[in-house]
Amino acid sequence: MEPIRAERATVTFFDGLTVEGYRMPDGEFRVGVEGASLVLGYAGNWLYRTLTRSGNKTLKALQGLGFDAYTIPATVDRPQGGTAKVDTISLRNFNRLIAYSVFDGKRAALALQLALTEVALNDFFRDAFGEPPLSIDEKRQLFYETYAATISPEEWRQMDREDILRIAIMGEGNRRDEIEEGFLE
Repeated sequence: MEPIRAERATVTFFDGLTVEGYRMPDGEFRVGVEGASLVLGYAGNWLYRTLTRSGNKTLKALQGLGFDAYTIPATVDRPQGGTAKVDTISLRNFNRLIAYSVFDGKRAALALQLALTEVALNDFFRDAFGEPPLSIDEKRQLFYETYAATISPEEWRQMDREDILRIAIMGEGNRRDEIEEGFLE
């Protein structure tokens, strides 16, 4: 498939937690394969390897969650000039990746999922009671507080954003047992 010309922008959840987003000519928003892997706590090439290995159990598990494995290659302008090619996935598929990664014990994915849900629930409830939506800065603050509390419930207020990101994405320790216990309760 010939790459499609896309527009690139940095999607900022809070200062320090970002992912590269892409807008296709038809207006669809997409996420880069490498960025999706990294923000969920995997190596940058994890999703690419998952999509290209035959007989992959991970891909079958993802497909069981509704992940269609469809990527669209895109070309984007580089800040320093020229163009770069990136493989992208839909937001729907990114959402399924988040769910899979939570079950895979990725702390970064759990924090991302809970923070996104917290912001969305808040929006729906504010709307139901006739309150104006939070500003994007207020949403980012709520997102950060939820994300940080998920990473380190006892100490998140004392931690700076870099520490929280390091723990979530680089995986300081393994909380898989704690996460699994939480799902079973």
